[in-house]
Amino acid sequence: MARLPAGRREQDEGADVAPRSGTGGVVAVLLFVVAVAALAEVVAGQAVATRDAPRPSSWQLMLRIGEDARARGDAPAARRAYLTALFRARGERSLRGVLSAAEGFKALGDREVVEHALRMAAALGPDADDVAGRRLQALRDLLDATDARPMAVHAPR
Repeated sequence: MARLPAGRREQDEGADVAPRSGTGGVVAVLLFVVAVAALAEVVAGQAVATRDAPRPSSWQLMLRIGEDARARGDAPAARRAYLTALFRARGERSLRGVLSAAEGFKALGDREVVEHALRMAAALGPDADDVAGRRLQALRDLLDATDARPMAVHAPR
């Protein structure tokens, strides 16, 4: 028997040999296009879902981080988070956010920062609702009431 190429010889002997046409590359490209289209549908569907859902603003997220840190007893982390929330709220011109951060500092006993936050809140002006105005006045009253007694200062450990 004459020397046949290896692929031809295996085919003659009954071995399965894949055809050497270019259809494999076409199939791979089609599968890739289908996968990309499916991924685009998923991403587009998530974008629509998240666009409609209300998302907390950046100061709200930092306020939650501060509250969690304060609950754990990590005052330095709470201060950093509240400070970030304070300045982000001021940047967003959110009176509610500035007051919430001020309340967080009040809970930590940081009187100077509370006073600064109250000045920031007053500079933002009155809010559309009267609740923020009452919170601002309540914080001022609470700050004035604590003038009579010294604040506790804890030494670092």
